[in-house]
Amino acid sequence: MDLQGIIDKLLPILPTALITALVFIGVSYLSYALYRKRGGRRNVTARQVIAIFLILAWCVVVMVLTTFSRGANYEGWVNFRLFSGYVNAWNQWSLQEWQLIIFNMLMFVPLGFLLPLLNKTTRRFVPVLLLSLLITLGIECIQMLSRRGIFELDDILHNTLGSMAGFFVMSAILDIVEQRKIAVRSAWKALSIPLFFALLFSGALFVYNTKELGNLSIRPAIAQDMTDVKVTLNADLPTEAEPVSLYSNRRIHNLKYGKEMAELTKRTFDLQQQGGMRMDGFNRIWILVSDDGKEYTFNYAVRDGGWSLSTEGDGSGPMEQEELFRHGEYYESWMLSSGILPPNAVFSTQNEDTIRWDIEQSIADIARGNSDYASGMVMIVPSGEHQIPHSLFYSMQENKFVRKIEIISPAQAYMEVAKGNFYVYNDLENGDQLNVDEYELTYTYDSKGYYQPVYRFTGTVNGSSWSTLIPAVK
Repeated sequence: MDLQGIIDKLLPILPTALITALVFIGVSYLSYALYRKRGGRRNVTARQVIAIFLILAWCVVVMVLTTFSRGANYEGWVNFRLFSGYVNAWNQWSLQEWQLIIFNMLMFVPLGFLLPLLNKTTRRFVPVLLLSLLITLGIECIQMLSRRGIFELDDILHNTLGSMAGFFVMSAILDIVEQRKIAVRSAWKALSIPLFFALLFSGALFVYNTKELGNLSIRPAIAQDMTDVKVTLNADLPTEAEPVSLYSNRRIHNLKYGKEMAELTKRTFDLQQQGGMRMDGFNRIWILVSDDGKEYTFNYAVRDGGWSLSTEGDGSGPMEQEELFRHGEYYESWMLSSGILPPNAVFSTQNEDTIRWDIEQSIADIARGNSDYASGMVMIVPSGEHQIPHSLFYSMQENKFVRKIEIISPAQAYMEVAKGNFYVYNDLENGDQLNVDEYELTYTYDSKGYYQPVYRFTGTVNGSSWSTLIPAVK
Protein backbone atom coordinates (compact mmCIF):
# COMPACT_ATOMS: atom_id res chain seq x y z
CA MET A 1 0.00 0.00 0.00
CA ASP A 2 1.49 3.36 -1.03
CA LEU A 3 0.98 6.70 0.72
CA GLN A 4 -1.84 7.72 -1.62
CA GLY A 5 -3.63 4.44 -0.91
CA ILE A 6 -3.40 5.10 2.83
CA ILE A 7 -4.76 8.62 2.37
CA ASP A 8 -7.63 7.33 0.20
CA LYS A 9 -8.66 4.91 2.94
CA LEU A 10 -8.46 7.48 5.72
CA LEU A 11 -10.16 10.44 3.99
CA PRO A 12 -13.71 8.99 4.08
CA ILE A 13 -13.60 8.60 7.87
CA LEU A 14 -11.90 11.95 8.58
CA PRO A 15 -15.10 13.98 9.28
CA THR A 16 -16.48 11.27 11.58
CA ALA A 17 -13.12 10.91 13.30
CA LEU A 18 -12.87 14.66 13.94
CA ILE A 19 -16.37 14.84 15.40
CA THR A 20 -15.66 11.77 17.56
CA ALA A 21 -12.40 13.32 18.73
CA LEU A 22 -14.11 16.56 19.74
CA VAL A 23 -16.81 14.64 21.62
CA PHE A 24 -14.15 12.53 23.34
CA ILE A 25 -12.16 15.59 24.39
CA GLY A 26 -15.29 17.32 25.68
CA VAL A 27 -16.55 14.29 27.65
CA SER A 28 -13.08 13.60 29.05
CA TYR A 29 -12.65 17.19 30.20
CA LEU A 30 -16.08 17.33 31.85
CA SER A 31 -15.52 13.95 33.54
CA TYR A 32 -12.15 15.01 34.88
CA ALA A 33 -13.51 18.37 36.09
CA LEU A 34 -16.35 16.58 37.91
CA TYR A 35 -13.87 14.10 39.42
CA ARG A 36 -11.68 16.89 40.78
CA LYS A 37 -14.69 18.85 42.05
CA ARG A 38 -15.79 15.83 44.09
CA GLY A 39 -12.40 15.62 45.78
CA GLY A 40 -10.47 13.37 43.45
CA ARG A 41 -6.75 13.67 44.10
CA ARG A 42 -5.24 11.86 41.12
CA ASN A 43 -3.68 14.45 38.87
CA VAL A 44 -3.68 13.89 35.10
CA THR A 45 -1.04 15.86 33.28
CA ALA A 46 -1.46 17.44 29.89
CA ARG A 47 1.19 15.05 28.57
CA GLN A 48 -0.88 12.04 29.65
CA VAL A 49 -4.06 13.47 28.15
CA ILE A 50 -2.34 14.09 24.82
CA ALA A 51 -0.77 10.61 24.87
CA ILE A 52 -4.13 8.92 25.58
CA PHE A 53 -5.83 10.88 22.83
CA LEU A 54 -3.09 10.07 20.29
CA ILE A 55 -3.14 6.36 21.20
CA LEU A 56 -6.89 6.26 20.63
CA ALA A 57 -6.48 8.09 17.33
CA TRP A 58 -3.77 5.60 16.38
CA CYS A 59 -6.14 2.71 17.19
CA VAL A 60 -8.78 4.14 14.86
CA VAL A 61 -6.29 4.59 12.02
CA VAL A 62 -4.89 1.07 12.42
CA MET A 63 -8.33 -0.55 12.53
CA VAL A 64 -9.36 1.31 9.38
CA LEU A 65 -6.20 0.31 7.49
CA THR A 66 -6.12 -3.30 8.63
CA THR A 67 -9.79 -4.26 8.97
CA PHE A 68 -12.65 -1.86 8.24
CA SER A 69 -11.40 -0.78 4.79
CA ARG A 70 -11.44 -4.38 3.56
CA GLY A 71 -14.21 -6.62 2.40
CA ALA A 72 -15.06 -9.91 4.13
CA ASN A 73 -13.09 -11.93 1.59
CA TYR A 74 -11.13 -14.26 3.86
CA GLU A 75 -12.59 -17.45 5.29
CA GLY A 76 -10.73 -17.98 8.53
CA TRP A 77 -7.31 -17.98 6.87
CA VAL A 78 -4.34 -18.41 9.20
CA ASN A 79 -0.61 -18.53 8.57
CA PHE A 80 1.46 -19.90 11.43
CA ARG A 81 4.66 -20.13 9.36
CA LEU A 82 7.04 -17.56 10.78
CA PHE A 83 9.14 -15.64 8.23
CA SER A 84 7.01 -16.86 5.29
CA GLY A 85 6.57 -13.18 4.38
CA TYR A 86 10.31 -12.87 3.84
CA VAL A 87 10.38 -15.94 1.60
CA ASN A 88 7.47 -14.56 -0.41
CA ALA A 89 9.10 -11.12 -0.71
CA TRP A 90 12.30 -12.81 -1.91
CA ASN A 91 10.54 -15.00 -4.48
CA GLN A 92 8.43 -12.14 -5.78
CA TRP A 93 11.29 -9.63 -5.42
CA SER A 94 8.55 -7.06 -5.17
CA LEU A 95 9.01 -3.57 -3.75
CA GLN A 96 5.48 -3.76 -2.41
CA GLU A 97 6.16 -7.02 -0.54
CA TRP A 98 9.22 -5.49 1.17
CA GLN A 99 7.24 -2.33 1.85
CA LEU A 100 4.51 -4.41 3.49
CA ILE A 101 7.03 -5.79 6.00
CA ILE A 102 8.32 -2.29 6.75
CA PHE A 103 4.80 -0.83 6.86
CA ASN A 104 3.66 -3.43 9.41
CA MET A 105 6.50 -2.31 11.68
CA LEU A 106 6.09 1.43 11.10
CA MET A 107 2.36 1.16 11.76
CA PHE A 108 3.02 0.14 15.38
CA VAL A 109 5.91 2.56 16.07
CA PRO A 110 3.49 5.25 17.40
CA LEU A 111 2.10 2.82 19.99
CA GLY A 112 5.49 2.08 21.53
CA PHE A 113 6.48 5.72 21.22
CA LEU A 114 3.44 6.96 23.17
CA LEU A 115 3.06 4.29 25.87
CA PRO A 116 6.03 5.54 28.00
CA LEU A 117 4.23 8.89 28.35
CA LEU A 118 1.32 7.35 30.27
CA ASN A 119 2.92 6.39 33.59
CA LYS A 120 5.96 4.79 35.24
CA THR A 121 4.75 1.26 34.52
CA THR A 122 4.79 1.80 30.77
CA ARG A 123 8.31 3.18 30.98
CA ARG A 124 9.48 -0.41 31.43
CA PHE A 125 10.30 -2.90 28.67
CA VAL A 126 8.21 -5.89 29.77
CA PRO A 127 4.83 -4.08 30.22
CA VAL A 128 5.19 -2.39 26.81
CA LEU A 129 6.14 -5.70 25.18
CA LEU A 130 3.13 -7.46 26.69
CA LEU A 131 0.76 -4.62 25.78
CA SER A 132 2.08 -4.57 22.21
CA LEU A 133 1.64 -8.33 21.87
CA LEU A 134 -1.86 -8.17 23.33
CA ILE A 135 -2.98 -5.38 20.97
CA THR A 136 -1.56 -6.94 17.80
CA LEU A 137 -3.03 -10.33 18.79
CA GLY A 138 -6.40 -8.61 19.22
CA ILE A 139 -6.20 -7.03 15.78
CA GLU A 140 -5.21 -10.33 14.13
CA CYS A 141 -8.11 -12.11 15.87
CA ILE A 142 -10.58 -9.40 14.77
CA GLN A 143 -9.33 -9.73 11.18
CA MET A 144 -9.76 -13.49 11.24
CA LEU A 145 -13.17 -13.52 12.92
CA SER A 146 -14.53 -10.75 10.68
CA ARG A 147 -12.97 -12.45 7.61
CA ARG A 148 -11.33 -9.15 6.72
CA GLY A 149 -7.77 -10.39 6.92
CA ILE A 150 -5.42 -13.28 7.63
CA PHE A 151 -4.13 -14.23 11.06
CA GLU A 152 -0.36 -14.24 10.48
CA LEU A 153 2.52 -14.77 12.88
CA ASP A 154 4.67 -12.53 10.68
CA ASP A 155 2.30 -9.62 11.30
CA ILE A 156 2.45 -10.19 15.06
CA LEU A 157 6.25 -10.25 14.91
CA HIS A 158 6.54 -7.08 12.81
CA ASN A 159 3.89 -5.16 14.75
CA THR A 160 5.58 -5.98 18.03
CA LEU A 161 9.05 -5.10 16.71
CA GLY A 162 7.69 -1.79 15.44
CA SER A 163 6.16 -0.98 18.81
CA MET A 164 9.39 -1.84 20.61
CA ALA A 165 11.35 0.33 18.17
CA GLY A 166 9.09 3.25 19.08
CA PHE A 167 9.49 2.42 22.77
CA PHE A 168 13.31 2.46 22.55
CA VAL A 169 13.24 5.83 20.74
CA MET A 170 10.96 7.45 23.34
CA SER A 171 12.99 5.90 26.20
CA ALA A 172 16.14 7.42 24.72
CA ILE A 173 14.46 10.83 24.45
CA LEU A 174 13.19 10.70 28.04
CA ASP A 175 16.61 9.58 29.30
CA ILE A 176 18.27 12.50 27.51
CA VAL A 177 15.74 14.95 28.98
CA GLU A 178 16.13 13.59 32.51
CA GLN A 179 19.92 13.17 32.48
CA ARG A 180 20.54 16.25 30.31
CA LYS A 181 23.08 14.31 28.28
CA ILE A 182 23.09 11.63 25.61
CA ALA A 183 22.61 8.19 27.15
CA VAL A 184 24.77 5.96 24.95
CA ARG A 185 23.06 2.72 25.99
CA SER A 186 19.59 4.10 25.30
CA ALA A 187 20.74 5.54 21.97
CA TRP A 188 22.07 2.15 20.88
CA LYS A 189 18.80 0.49 21.81
CA ALA A 190 16.90 3.10 19.78
CA LEU A 191 19.08 2.33 16.74
CA SER A 192 19.22 -1.47 17.16
CA ILE A 193 16.01 -2.49 15.35
CA PRO A 194 16.36 -0.05 12.40
CA LEU A 195 20.03 -1.05 11.98
CA PHE A 196 19.19 -4.76 12.04
CA PHE A 197 16.61 -4.43 9.27
CA ALA A 198 18.84 -2.09 7.27
CA LEU A 199 21.54 -4.78 7.35
CA LEU A 200 19.01 -7.51 6.55
CA PHE A 201 17.61 -5.72 3.50
CA SER A 202 21.08 -4.64 2.35
CA GLY A 203 22.25 -8.26 2.59
CA ALA A 204 19.27 -9.47 0.56
CA LEU A 205 19.95 -6.81 -2.07
CA PHE A 206 23.63 -7.79 -2.26
CA VAL A 207 22.85 -11.50 -2.69
CA TYR A 208 20.18 -10.72 -5.30
CA ASN A 209 22.52 -8.53 -7.37
CA THR A 210 25.30 -11.15 -7.34
CA LYS A 211 23.00 -13.72 -8.99
CA GLU A 212 22.75 -13.89 -12.77
CA LEU A 213 19.12 -14.97 -12.97
CA GLY A 214 16.28 -13.36 -11.11
CA ASN A 215 13.78 -14.85 -8.66
CA LEU A 216 10.65 -16.71 -9.71
CA SER A 217 7.29 -15.72 -8.25
CA ILE A 218 5.97 -19.23 -8.96
CA ARG A 219 8.03 -20.58 -6.05
CA PRO A 220 5.81 -20.99 -2.96
CA ALA A 221 6.54 -19.24 0.30
CA ILE A 222 5.09 -22.26 2.11
CA ALA A 223 5.28 -25.86 0.92
CA GLN A 224 2.06 -27.88 0.86
CA ASP A 225 1.64 -30.58 3.51
CA MET A 226 1.29 -33.69 1.34
CA THR A 227 1.25 -36.20 4.23
CA ASP A 228 -2.43 -37.10 3.83
CA VAL A 229 -2.93 -35.98 0.23
CA LYS A 230 -3.29 -38.83 -2.27
CA VAL A 231 -1.28 -38.10 -5.41
CA THR A 232 -1.81 -40.12 -8.61
CA LEU A 233 0.45 -39.72 -11.64
CA ASN A 234 -1.28 -40.52 -14.94
CA ALA A 235 1.53 -39.61 -17.34
CA ASP A 236 4.86 -41.06 -18.44
CA LEU A 237 7.64 -38.69 -17.42
CA PRO A 238 11.07 -38.73 -19.14
CA THR A 239 14.03 -38.97 -16.79
CA GLU A 240 16.32 -36.85 -19.00
CA ALA A 241 16.01 -33.47 -20.72
CA GLU A 242 17.92 -31.71 -23.49
CA PRO A 243 19.35 -28.19 -22.96
CA VAL A 244 16.98 -25.39 -23.97
CA SER A 245 17.34 -21.69 -24.73
CA LEU A 246 17.38 -18.87 -22.20
CA TYR A 247 16.24 -15.35 -23.16
CA SER A 248 16.15 -11.92 -21.55
CA ASN A 249 13.79 -8.96 -21.86
CA ARG A 250 14.65 -5.44 -20.71
CA ARG A 251 10.99 -4.51 -20.32
CA ILE A 252 10.32 -6.81 -17.36
CA HIS A 253 10.66 -5.32 -13.85
CA ASN A 254 11.93 -2.14 -15.48
CA LEU A 255 10.21 0.98 -14.17
CA LYS A 256 12.26 3.12 -16.54
CA TYR A 257 10.64 1.35 -19.48
CA GLY A 258 7.18 1.86 -17.95
CA LYS A 259 7.88 5.57 -17.59
CA GLU A 260 9.13 5.75 -21.18
CA MET A 261 5.89 4.21 -22.47
CA ALA A 262 3.80 6.54 -20.30
CA GLU A 263 5.71 9.53 -21.71
CA LEU A 264 5.30 8.21 -25.27
CA THR A 265 1.55 7.87 -24.73
CA LYS A 266 1.28 11.38 -23.27
CA ARG A 267 3.21 12.94 -26.18
CA THR A 268 1.36 11.03 -28.88
CA PHE A 269 -2.15 11.75 -27.66
CA ASP A 270 -1.47 15.13 -26.02
CA LEU A 271 -2.42 13.97 -22.53
CA GLN A 272 -1.52 15.66 -19.25
CA GLN A 273 -0.53 13.74 -16.14
CA GLN A 274 -2.66 14.21 -13.05
CA GLY A 275 -0.84 13.54 -9.77
CA GLY A 276 2.05 11.13 -9.35
CA MET A 277 2.57 7.47 -10.08
CA ARG A 278 0.48 5.03 -8.04
CA MET A 279 1.36 1.50 -6.95
CA ASP A 280 -1.22 -1.28 -7.06
CA GLY A 281 0.35 -4.68 -6.48
CA PHE A 282 2.62 -5.37 -9.43
CA ASN A 283 1.14 -2.49 -11.43
CA ARG A 284 2.33 1.10 -11.72
CA ILE A 285 -0.46 3.50 -12.57
CA TRP A 286 -0.60 7.02 -14.00
CA ILE A 287 -3.77 9.09 -14.39
CA LEU A 288 -3.78 11.06 -17.66
CA VAL A 289 -6.28 13.71 -18.77
CA SER A 290 -7.12 14.91 -22.29
CA ASP A 291 -7.79 18.52 -23.30
CA ASP A 292 -11.54 17.98 -22.99
CA GLY A 293 -11.15 16.70 -19.41
CA LYS A 294 -11.59 13.00 -20.13
CA GLU A 295 -9.62 10.77 -17.72
CA TYR A 296 -7.46 7.88 -18.86
CA THR A 297 -5.58 5.25 -16.85
CA PHE A 298 -2.10 4.17 -17.96
CA ASN A 299 -1.09 0.87 -16.35
CA TYR A 300 2.39 -0.68 -16.55
CA ALA A 301 2.54 -4.33 -15.42
CA VAL A 302 5.91 -4.89 -13.76
CA ARG A 303 5.84 -8.69 -14.00
CA ASP A 304 5.38 -9.06 -17.75
CA GLY A 305 6.32 -5.64 -19.15
CA GLY A 306 2.89 -5.12 -20.71
CA TRP A 307 1.07 -1.82 -20.50
CA SER A 308 -2.35 -0.42 -21.26
CA LEU A 309 -4.29 2.80 -21.72
CA SER A 310 -8.00 2.83 -20.98
CA THR A 311 -10.92 5.04 -20.06
CA GLU A 312 -14.28 4.32 -18.48
CA GLY A 313 -17.51 3.88 -20.38
CA ASP A 314 -18.42 1.97 -23.52
CA GLY A 315 -16.51 2.24 -26.76
CA SER A 316 -17.89 3.79 -29.92
CA GLY A 317 -19.59 0.54 -30.94
CA PRO A 318 -19.37 -1.48 -34.17
CA MET A 319 -17.47 0.06 -37.10
CA GLU A 320 -17.29 -0.68 -40.79
CA GLN A 321 -14.25 -2.65 -41.90
CA GLU A 322 -13.05 0.33 -43.91
CA GLU A 323 -13.09 2.53 -40.81
CA LEU A 324 -11.30 -0.11 -38.74
CA PHE A 325 -8.60 -0.42 -41.41
CA ARG A 326 -8.19 3.37 -41.44
CA HIS A 327 -7.67 3.37 -37.67
CA GLY A 328 -5.30 0.42 -38.09
CA GLU A 329 -3.14 2.34 -40.57
CA TYR A 330 -2.89 5.31 -38.21
CA TYR A 331 -1.94 3.32 -35.11
CA GLU A 332 0.39 1.02 -37.03
CA SER A 333 2.25 4.02 -38.49
CA TRP A 334 2.58 5.48 -35.00
CA MET A 335 3.86 2.24 -33.43
CA LEU A 336 6.33 1.55 -36.28
CA SER A 337 7.75 5.06 -36.14
CA SER A 338 8.01 4.78 -32.36
CA GLY A 339 9.84 1.45 -32.62
CA ILE A 340 7.37 -0.49 -30.48
CA LEU A 341 5.80 -2.68 -33.20
CA PRO A 342 7.88 -5.36 -34.95
CA PRO A 343 7.53 -5.09 -38.75
CA ASN A 344 6.38 -8.73 -39.04
CA ALA A 345 3.33 -8.27 -36.77
CA VAL A 346 0.14 -9.49 -38.46
CA PHE A 347 -2.84 -7.08 -38.53
CA SER A 348 -6.45 -8.23 -38.07
CA THR A 349 -9.84 -6.98 -36.89
CA GLN A 350 -12.03 -8.45 -34.18
CA ASN A 351 -15.64 -8.09 -33.02
CA GLU A 352 -16.29 -5.14 -35.38
CA ASP A 353 -14.77 -2.71 -32.89
CA THR A 354 -11.21 -3.93 -32.23
CA ILE A 355 -7.97 -3.94 -34.20
CA ARG A 356 -4.97 -6.03 -33.28
CA TRP A 357 -1.48 -7.12 -34.26
CA ASP A 358 -0.08 -10.58 -33.43
CA ILE A 359 3.19 -12.49 -33.63
CA GLU A 360 3.05 -16.13 -32.60
CA GLN A 361 5.94 -18.39 -31.63
CA SER A 362 5.59 -22.00 -30.57
CA ILE A 363 7.22 -23.13 -27.32
CA ALA A 364 9.12 -25.78 -29.29
CA ASP A 365 10.68 -23.11 -31.53
CA ILE A 366 11.47 -20.93 -28.51
CA ALA A 367 13.15 -23.81 -26.65
CA ARG A 368 15.24 -24.82 -29.69
CA GLY A 369 15.96 -21.32 -30.95
CA ASN A 370 19.32 -19.57 -30.84
CA SER A 371 18.41 -16.03 -31.91
CA ASP A 372 16.34 -13.07 -30.78
CA TYR A 373 12.61 -13.17 -31.42
CA ALA A 374 9.42 -11.17 -30.85
CA SER A 375 5.99 -12.45 -29.85
CA GLY A 376 2.75 -11.23 -28.36
CA MET A 377 -0.03 -8.89 -29.38
CA VAL A 378 -1.32 -5.33 -29.43
CA MET A 379 -5.06 -4.78 -29.12
CA ILE A 380 -6.77 -1.41 -29.66
CA VAL A 381 -10.41 -0.34 -29.42
CA PRO A 382 -10.54 2.95 -31.40
CA SER A 383 -12.64 5.90 -30.35
CA GLY A 384 -14.97 7.50 -32.85
CA GLU A 385 -14.40 10.95 -31.31
CA HIS A 386 -10.64 11.47 -31.67
CA GLN A 387 -7.34 9.66 -32.15
CA ILE A 388 -7.01 8.75 -28.48
CA PRO A 389 -8.08 5.08 -28.35
CA HIS A 390 -10.86 3.99 -26.05
CA SER A 391 -8.49 1.26 -24.87
CA LEU A 392 -5.03 0.06 -25.83
CA PHE A 393 -3.48 -3.16 -24.55
CA TYR A 394 0.20 -3.71 -25.40
CA SER A 395 1.80 -7.12 -24.78
CA MET A 396 4.44 -7.36 -27.50
CA GLN A 397 7.66 -8.84 -26.14
CA GLU A 398 11.13 -8.74 -27.69
CA ASN A 399 13.28 -11.47 -26.17
CA LYS A 400 17.06 -11.54 -26.60
CA PHE A 401 18.78 -14.92 -26.88
CA VAL A 402 21.28 -15.47 -24.03
CA ARG A 403 22.54 -19.07 -24.28
CA LYS A 404 21.57 -22.71 -23.97
CA ILE A 405 21.08 -23.96 -20.39
CA GLU A 406 20.72 -27.32 -18.69
CA ILE A 407 17.31 -28.16 -17.20
CA ILE A 408 15.98 -30.85 -14.91
CA SER A 409 13.88 -33.65 -16.34
CA PRO A 410 10.08 -33.85 -16.13
CA ALA A 411 10.48 -36.72 -13.63
CA GLN A 412 12.67 -34.54 -11.39
CA ALA A 413 10.20 -31.66 -11.66
CA TYR A 414 7.36 -33.98 -10.68
CA MET A 415 9.21 -34.87 -7.46
CA GLU A 416 8.81 -31.20 -6.43
CA VAL A 417 5.05 -31.61 -6.87
CA ALA A 418 5.09 -34.78 -4.77
CA LYS A 419 6.98 -32.90 -2.03
CA GLY A 420 4.48 -30.04 -2.07
CA ASN A 421 6.94 -27.45 -3.42
CA PHE A 422 4.42 -25.71 -5.64
CA TYR A 423 2.06 -22.76 -5.40
CA VAL A 424 -1.69 -23.25 -5.03
CA TYR A 425 -4.25 -20.57 -4.13
CA ASN A 426 -6.11 -22.67 -1.57
CA ASP A 427 -3.96 -25.01 0.51
CA LEU A 428 -4.46 -28.73 0.02
CA GLU A 429 -6.13 -30.50 2.93
CA ASN A 430 -6.09 -33.97 4.45
CA GLY A 431 -7.89 -36.45 2.22
CA ASP A 432 -7.59 -34.41 -0.98
CA GLN A 433 -7.07 -36.35 -4.22
CA LEU A 434 -4.50 -34.80 -6.58
CA ASN A 435 -4.31 -36.27 -10.08
CA VAL A 436 -1.37 -35.23 -12.26
CA ASP A 437 -2.43 -35.99 -15.83
CA GLU A 438 -0.15 -34.03 -18.17
CA TYR A 439 3.01 -31.94 -18.32
CA GLU A 440 4.57 -29.55 -20.81
CA LEU A 441 7.62 -27.33 -21.07
CA THR A 442 6.80 -23.63 -21.14
CA TYR A 443 8.42 -20.31 -20.16
CA THR A 444 7.92 -17.57 -17.60
CA TYR A 445 9.69 -14.31 -16.76
CA ASP A 446 11.75 -13.96 -13.61
CA SER A 447 12.33 -10.79 -11.59
CA LYS A 448 15.35 -9.75 -13.70
CA GLY A 449 13.56 -10.12 -17.02
CA TYR A 450 15.00 -13.51 -17.97
CA TYR A 451 12.62 -15.78 -19.84
CA GLN A 452 13.17 -19.05 -17.99
CA PRO A 453 11.97 -22.56 -18.91
CA VAL A 454 9.50 -24.11 -16.46
CA TYR A 455 7.33 -27.20 -16.41
CA ARG A 456 3.55 -26.92 -16.26
CA PHE A 457 1.74 -29.85 -14.67
CA THR A 458 -2.02 -30.11 -15.10
CA GLY A 459 -4.67 -32.35 -13.64
CA THR A 460 -7.40 -32.21 -11.03
CA VAL A 461 -7.84 -31.74 -7.29
CA ASN A 462 -10.97 -33.53 -6.06
CA GLY A 463 -12.32 -33.40 -9.61
CA SER A 464 -11.65 -29.67 -10.18
CA SER A 465 -9.08 -28.44 -12.69
CA TRP A 466 -5.60 -27.82 -11.30
CA SER A 467 -2.26 -26.68 -12.70
CA THR A 468 1.05 -25.48 -11.38
CA LEU A 469 4.46 -24.34 -12.62
CA ILE A 470 7.77 -25.87 -11.46
CA PRO A 471 11.15 -24.19 -12.17
CA ALA A 472 13.20 -26.16 -14.72
CA VAL A 473 16.65 -24.52 -14.61
CA LYS A 474 19.26 -26.65 -12.84
